[in-house]
Amino acid sequence: MLEAECHHTPTPMIRADLYLQRIDFLRYLPGSDCRECGASSCAGLIRGLKDGTLSPSDCPSLPDHRVAAFSFALRAREILPVVPAFELPRPGYPGLVEINNPVGDSPVLVSGNSQFTQEVVTTILGFTVSPFRILFVDCRGDTVDMAMLYQSLTVDRIYRALAGTEPPGSGKVMELILPGFARELERPLIEKTGWSVQVGPICVAELPLFLGERWRMAEGW
Repeated sequence: MLEAECHHTPTPMIRADLYLQRIDFLRYLPGSDCRECGASSCAGLIRGLKDGTLSPSDCPSLPDHRVAAFSFALRAREILPVVPAFELPRPGYPGLVEINNPVGDSPVLVSGNSQFTQEVVTTILGFTVSPFRILFVDCRGDTVDMAMLYQSLTVDRIYRALAGTEPPGSGKVMELILPGFARELERPLIEKTGWSVQVGPICVAELPLFLGERWRMAEGW
C-alpha cells in the first residue's frame, strides 16, 4: 500500500510590533501648513511621505539633517531586523556599551537587556557616526514595553547599573535618555539622582528625528 505524501506548510512567523506606527513625524515639521510641499497641510505631507507620493525634501523648511532623518525613519521597516512575537524573555548582556568613542557629556541611551531589543537598538545605532553610550539594564530579558508592565525596569535598577560608570572627569552622568515606554520613571529618576533625564521616543527608529543635529548619519545617507 502506498503512503500518502504529507506536505507540511511552514507556519509563517508573526512579527513583533516594533512600534513604527508610533513615530510622531508631525512634531518634527514646522506646523505652518504653508503648502509649499504640494500638500494642503503638514499632516497632508506626512500622509504623502507614507504613501510615497511626497519626499522629505519637498518641505522647504526642513534642514538637511532632518531630511535624512525623515528618510531613515520612513525606511525603517527595511532596515530593522525581524523580531518574532510571542517569545519568552531572552536576557542579553547587561551593562554600558560605548558607540563611536563617546566623551564625558555624550548622552546615555537607556534600554533593557532583551536580546531582541539589543539587536534592534544596535542596528539603528549602526547608522550614525555620533558618540553615544547605551545602558542595557538587567530587566530579566524583557523587552522595554514588557519590562514596564512587569516592573523589571525600575529606577533602582537603572541607578545600580550606572553605579561607578560615570564618564571620566564628568563627576556625574550628564544626560540620560529613557525609552518612551519608561516615561513614568523620568521624575523619580531625576529626584533620586539629580541627573539630566529626558524621555525619548517609543520607537527607536525615531531617534534620528528626536536627537536632531546631535545625530549625524553615517556616510551614504
